[in-house]
Amino acid sequence: MKHFKKFDNISISYLVNNKISIFFGKIIKIKQFTFNIEKKVQGIKIIKIFFIKNPNLISLKNI
Repeated sequence: MKHFKKFDNISISYLVNNKISIFFGKIIKIKQFTFNIEKKVQGIKIIKIFFIKNPNLISLKNI
């Protein structure tokens, strides 16, 4: 198992409404059960919160 650190660039694939979504971003905060990922698009910050034990989480990869 790989260990992820703060400010690592990662790609995440997960299921939402029976569709596979892919999100690229930088880890900004890691807690015990969650981690936050930030992505900047045209100067706007998009922050998503993911649960580590989420059954819909398919893969985490370093970029």
